[in-house]
Amino acid sequence: MSNHEVVILGGSYGGLVTAHELAKKYIPSVTKTTGQKFHLTMISLSSHFHFPVAVPRAVVDPSLIPFSKLEIPIKDNVGLAQDIFTFVHAEITSVDTASRTVHYTNLDDQYNKGAAAEIHYDSLFIALGAHTKHPAFKPRASHVVALQEMEKLNKEIEAAKSIVLAGGGPVAIETAGELGSKYGKSKSITVLTNGPRLLHNVNPDIGTTAKSYLEHMGVHVGLNAKVTASTKLENGQTRVSFGDDQSVDVDLYIDSTGVIPNNEPLPKELLTDRGFLEVDAYQRATKAGPLVYGLGDIVGGWAQIAELVFIKGVVFGNWAYEVSEGKVGKETAWTTPKNSMMLVPVGRKKTVGTAFGWRFPSWIGWFLKGRDFMVGKAGATVSSGV
Repeated sequence: MSNHEVVILGGSYGGLVTAHELAKKYIPSVTKTTGQKFHLTMISLSSHFHFPVAVPRAVVDPSLIPFSKLEIPIKDNVGLAQDIFTFVHAEITSVDTASRTVHYTNLDDQYNKGAAAEIHYDSLFIALGAHTKHPAFKPRASHVVALQEMEKLNKEIEAAKSIVLAGGGPVAIETAGELGSKYGKSKSITVLTNGPRLLHNVNPDIGTTAKSYLEHMGVHVGLNAKVTASTKLENGQTRVSFGDDQSVDVDLYIDSTGVIPNNEPLPKELLTDRGFLEVDAYQRATKAGPLVYGLGDIVGGWAQIAELVFIKGVVFGNWAYEVSEGKVGKETAWTTPKNSMMLVPVGRKKTVGTAFGWRFPSWIGWFLKGRDFMVGKAGATVSSGV
């Protein structure tokens, strides 16, 4: 009996969690019950895992978190046996769901393109992720470009006297908080959000608290101030237009709004109107055929790591049930938690956060994330998927 080939698209958090969870937990259970043997192949555009969680602190002050700590080589650190796992550094060019084939172009360590190749899959996990509008946070590129973009943003921050960030989510707030902590009122720092409060998808008082922390550090917060345009001026500044015909000229503009799905190799019929992978309640991409699952940012935007921790049991449990023809586990629908989970450092001493309807005291949030942005987990994500 030939091995059942499981192909994982993407080497970000979702892809690494998939590889480790299947290899260590779910494949052994299925093999024990059915006798079927499996092999995993991960295909990733970058040879390194990029740890976006700590970018807001690193780009403001790399002496606290060096950029090198955010880029972890995958192949030499993943820690899975070669007989079950293969890492392929390549650019995925297309996915043919009819023949169940992934086409790709190999890349060397310097990202030079090599030979074209293809691989047949029996199971497919799509974890291609998403990229941010500003490439320093989550790039759609190599780890080399990620390092370059973080270094570039750091230099721009150091040189700027006036900075505007667009966005009311965690990235904008965390970056503004780091700016406020380091520069206080020595630089003009402004956050503009299109909503009536910051962190709009959690309890209103949490966003209000975050706003208060920012303002205490000297950061200006503009509510109901959607950025409509940004124009580079001849003098090097950027004119940021927002709200009702308002504008401001600043030295640095940072777009911290939303993410763009890395969907280029996927057939259009698999995508939603917004360009994300369409999945059902069981996280199956049903239009792609059997045993095709989606995980992480490619499914619906910037997924919180906490959400991925909870959803992974559903995704992989459903795969085990399907691939074993009902002999292992059970089929479970994913229900989005009623209360959002979020932990957001606001500067180097304060945090706001919530889970299961409860607020985190600021000091607990600082201990869990705010003290070092969990940078120690970057390596652990690659080596163990946690």
